[in-house]
Amino acid sequence: MIKYEEFISHLLNSARQCGLNPYLTKNLLETTTLDREFIFMCVPIDEEPPHLSRAQLSFHWDSMLTSESIYGGNCSLYHDETEECTHDELPNEAFIELEIEYQFEIDKDFQMRSELINSELFKLFEGNMPHGNIPYINWGAFVSNDGRGGISKVAAGHYWHIELENDDLEFDSIFIEIMENIKAINKLPFIKKNF
Repeated sequence: MIKYEEFISHLLNSARQCGLNPYLTKNLLETTTLDREFIFMCVPIDEEPPHLSRAQLSFHWDSMLTSESIYGGNCSLYHDETEECTHDELPNEAFIELEIEYQFEIDKDFQMRSELINSELFKLFEGNMPHGNIPYINWGAFVSNDGRGGISKVAAGHYWHIELENDDLEFDSIFIEIMENIKAINKLPFIKKNF
């Protein structure tokens, strides 16, 4: 099984090979459980900051995955290696869920046009994604001092189930899709522009 550090290296290298620039990488460690989390942002490599449209990728790696990747399983935690083990009959189902969240800012002229934003985003995702794993849309709202409301933030996200026992992990199709989605999002009329 692949180790945490190898998985991260493979993930970041694949992003770069597909034309994305990974940045703001974070390795988090929960000191009580020793669970880990990895988070990074990415944008097309040719885009200049500030990055108003980007993708954030993250995954959770629990301490049992660390044990399995180092020791080849978790049976040694419970009994001696020489003892007969019923765990050997069970398939190893080590996996993570890779979360992808598209983050972007809405132009102030469109902050009251949630129906347009929603329909355009779904049209974009359904057109760019030949699979059924279409992102959900997460809305943030604001209310001003005079009682007027609007959209403060919109993000779209989904998860990919990644089997860690697979010796041939392939992320290129995911990163190519991310690249195409970010470029298409930037062309939408309601996306805030850098200039």
